[in-house]
Amino acid sequence: SSAQRFNTFFANYTDANFRNGDPSKWVVISGPLFAEVSAFYKPIIADPVVAGTIFLGEQSVWRTQDWGGDQTFLELNCPEFTTPGDQPGCGDFVKIGNGVPSTDLTSALWGDRSLGTVAQVARSSTDSNTMWAATSTGRVFFTSNADAAAGSVVWERLDSSSSVDPGRFVSGITIDPANPNHAWLSYSSYSSLTTETPGHVFEVTRTAPSTATWTSLDSPGGTPFPDFPATGIARDSNGDLYVSNDWGVLFLANGGASWVPAGTGLPMVEVAGLTIVPSARLLYAATHGRSAWRLRLP
Repeated sequence: SSAQRFNTFFANYTDANFRNGDPSKWVVISGPLFAEVSAFYKPIIADPVVAGTIFLGEQSVWRTQDWGGDQTFLELNCPEFTTPGDQPGCGDFVKIGNGVPSTDLTSALWGDRSLGTVAQVARSSTDSNTMWAATSTGRVFFTSNADAAAGSVVWERLDSSSSVDPGRFVSGITIDPANPNHAWLSYSSYSSLTTETPGHVFEVTRTAPSTATWTSLDSPGGTPFPDFPATGIARDSNGDLYVSNDWGVLFLANGGASWVPAGTGLPMVEVAGLTIVPSARLLYAATHGRSAWRLRLP
């Protein structure tokens, strides 16, 4: 097929295009997704290693392995402009998880911090097995077989092993390409609301099944990360960290001691997401209402 595109509108609604964005060829692929509650803007990613695979989060993590379904069937039966978003048969997403204790990562069967929705899904660019996921209530999950048959995927809950994680909305996850058990997480909201477990930026290392360490990077010795809601995180291949917030983007150099503004020229505006393209040495920042910006990295 031609260049494949997909996107979400809001809540469960999701569509795809197999015709290089031809406006008349968008198709509905969200039929199965209406079985669960979704955030207004749910997380959705293309697998960086396995072509055709899309992951997204609602109450569970959902997966398709063929861009949402058979192209011929979807174009004949699920044209976007005349098809309801919950049309049965339009889309082949399935929930992944073996149901122990629940495929629903927001379920009370997992213990405390229940309800909410899956807020983040992340895959390594160098490992086709590992996935991290997190919920809006601060749960953090890990699986080492995200590419297995849907009913064979085994989730572990990591945050319940930590006494220092903030337990707030997880706004970003970036995985170490050299070690899929190692990641950096950003948290929204304010430390003043979780005074016993403060922090916005953490280095997290899975050390054993269902066990991980959380190390705060908010106060590396110099200028600390302010008590701002962190909205996203990206890590450069040289180890530098970039964290977005409601007023811009802050930067912590690899081995550095201070959080400082990343570059110049960005308006004081909420940055909703960050993406680094290491080969191009570019950081992209998506803002709320002030377009997208890029920063050339050293």
